[in-house]
Amino acid sequence: MKTIRNIAVAGCSLMLLTQCASQDEVQNLQYQLRAMNQKLEDVKSNTVNQMQKKQASSVSKIDQVEDETLRIKSSIEENASQTSQFREQVNQNIANLQSSMENARTDQDAKISELSQKVAVLEEKISLISENFTKIQQDKINEAEKRAQAAAQKAEAAKQRAASAASSAAPVATTAVSPASAPSSSAFVKVEPGSKKTKVASTASSQTTAATTTMPTTTKKAAEQPAAQTAAAAPPASTKAASSAAPEEKSQAASSSSDPFSQGMNQYKGKNYKEAYKSFEQSLSTNPNGSQAAKSLYYMGESLYNQGEYDLAILDYQKVISNHGKDALAPAALLKQGMSFEKLTDHETAKIIYKKLISDHGGSAEASQAKERLGKL
Repeated sequence: MKTIRNIAVAGCSLMLLTQCASQDEVQNLQYQLRAMNQKLEDVKSNTVNQMQKKQASSVSKIDQVEDETLRIKSSIEENASQTSQFREQVNQNIANLQSSMENARTDQDAKISELSQKVAVLEEKISLISENFTKIQQDKINEAEKRAQAAAQKAEAAKQRAASAASSAAPVATTAVSPASAPSSSAFVKVEPGSKKTKVASTASSQTTAATTTMPTTTKKAAEQPAAQTAAAAPPASTKAASSAAPEEKSQAASSSSDPFSQGMNQYKGKNYKEAYKSFEQSLSTNPNGSQAAKSLYYMGESLYNQGEYDLAILDYQKVISNHGKDALAPAALLKQGMSFEKLTDHETAKIIYKKLISDHGGSAEASQAKERLGKL
């Protein structure tokens, strides 16, 4: 703009000068005008072209920046779209996972509730069976004691009747019976018919026979009456056998129950698991808080496990875990409990028990076995 204005001013000046100046001055002015035009052309050719080139370069760079901006914007929009999709997918996966966890928790709670109910029913049955078994044993013991007492009373009464019968028969057969003392159940009566002496047993039949053969005829009738009374008073043979058998049964029971835990171990080693379970149960009932209590419970579970009664074995293992958690057999009880659940095809519960064993007793040999079994489930 300045250049054009300068040209216009120069033109006007030239016109004014042509009117009032001389020819030389006009020529000088023309020369200056041509020089000015030449400079204007140079300015146009150099400055304007450079400015146009710079403008063109700037426009090209602006176009490149716009293209780059559009590319970056497109990339940002694409990334935003992918991020949104990824976020939606993650939210959906989290929702599915939470739903699965809720379902698994619900199923697990239902299984635990069902198992707890089964355990409660089994414990009730076990308690009832234990009470009935204890009651039956006590009834048998009481009945045996009563039989023994009755047999002893009958034997004592028989002794007294035999003694009274012998003492009442002595005055009648003065010529036949010696002045010996009254016979007991195992004593003998001395009879003296004339100069002969005969020993007669205290039983009814032998006394009657001996009296009739050795006494004089005049004393037979008198001797027969006390002999009959003695026979009536003598206890039957079955009563004597019962009275003698009852103490034997009691002595055998006492000897067999002297150490039920050792007896149970011998039966367990001999694979007599039913009898071993009874012996361990007897040992536990005798001393429920003793040093052998945890072992008795554990081997009760082992006896049931070896018989295939896994659900009942789980209960005895649980008693070891709950009541004797610090005992050396607690890890073994946890391991066998998990194996019992495996046998019952309840693998989820078995996994939980194996994880608890690894968590609570990580340094034990049972924990290593639990890791191996857990890896196979």
